[in-house]
Amino acid sequence: MAVEEVYTKACDAVERGQFNYAIRLFREVLRQQPDYPDARILLRGAERRWQQQEGGSPLGLVMAVPRGLLTSVRGLLSKPGKRLEVFEDYLERSPNSCWALMKAAKAAHKAGFPREAVNIYKDALKLKPLSKKTLRALGDVLRQMGAHQEALEYLTRLASLEPANRDLQQEVRDVAATDHMTAYDMESADSFRDMIRGKDKTASLEAEGRIAVTMADLREAVARAEKELQEHPDSINRILTLARLYLDTDQVAEAQKLLRQKHQEFPDEYEIRARLGDVHLRIYKDAETKAAEAADRSPADAQAETKRAELRQRRIDFAVKEYKWRISQHPTDRALQVELGKAQFEAGRHNEAIAAFQNALQDARYEQECWKMLGLCFMHKGQLDLALEQLERAAERHREMDAEGKELCYYRAQVCEQMGKSEEALSLFKKIYSQDINFRDVAQKVESLGK
Repeated sequence: MAVEEVYTKACDAVERGQFNYAIRLFREVLRQQPDYPDARILLRGAERRWQQQEGGSPLGLVMAVPRGLLTSVRGLLSKPGKRLEVFEDYLERSPNSCWALMKAAKAAHKAGFPREAVNIYKDALKLKPLSKKTLRALGDVLRQMGAHQEALEYLTRLASLEPANRDLQQEVRDVAATDHMTAYDMESADSFRDMIRGKDKTASLEAEGRIAVTMADLREAVARAEKELQEHPDSINRILTLARLYLDTDQVAEAQKLLRQKHQEFPDEYEIRARLGDVHLRIYKDAETKAAEAADRSPADAQAETKRAELRQRRIDFAVKEYKWRISQHPTDRALQVELGKAQFEAGRHNEAIAAFQNALQDARYEQECWKMLGLCFMHKGQLDLALEQLERAAERHREMDAEGKELCYYRAQVCEQMGKSEEALSLFKKIYSQDINFRDVAQKVESLGK
């Protein structure tokens, strides 16, 4: 049976709640193709749900240590590809083992599957968000892959945990120096950087840390991309690249015109159609922003406020329709389920949004975001006990008091306040207050609840 068929059967088994069967199928997919997109992520999700369904046994806990020792020995004696399978065997019964996840990620990287290593490290980081070892490993792999922008995110988090480490602080600055370049990486053989500068010149500038992308560089890139597309009019990658460059230079109308034309030529190309949808979403959002600014300038103008509300509703309606279409094309893409859920939440369709977020929970990468959004959905429905439960799950995964952490803390405080748990609400508001006195209305909340 072809690997694609096995993968589809595995996804269907997850949908039916047949997690043990899904695990067997996902493992088979990965034996045939170790870097099959999303298969390892979905495997881990199935393993965790199977574990929840079956429950743990006392014997399993007792045997965890000797089983881990045996796995370590087997791993050391195996070649990288086989070593990955050894740790996957262990994770099948212990999917939340950070130790085994770290070993599996390292084995995946050693076996030549860096993207798989990144996904596994990210999974381990969700279990232990403050793990310096995981942040370091993840940053290193991403840098080796040339994904400097993504690496910067994790190295910055690591630097915040080690403020006295001067070498690390310098490393973060070095990565940040090339961050803006990697934001434009292309899937084609030549990178965006190569397109706007000579390779030799770029290398020397990188070494000196003096790269800077100007609007003139971007316009030059647009001209080159237009010429390349004229020479290769059927190249999907060049179509998408030129559309992206049009957007980067604020030529939204040109991007829309190009994608509409190419969508007519290639009606079955999902990426072109999806990018066109992105452009339409941007147009709706820009129009809404301008209307909102006009309404704010003239608060007494009822017509301006009506226009803002109408444009907001049009954007939301389009987003819901757009993401439903994309899901019809890619029904197992959980990222699309998240976007659909957000659009439905904005539309006030809380039951539909809940269904979308619960569906997206099958992918461990979106658990924190989905739990937060589920909490907000239940809060708007007045189901406060369920709201608090979901928000606490999200907060458990994200313990840093950064912007996201403060937001989660604030929502939990809101729910506690609505439930009449004033002391708990005050404690949560104070937690934010101690970090950021200007966050929303937290100062007033601390004052009013503290009386």
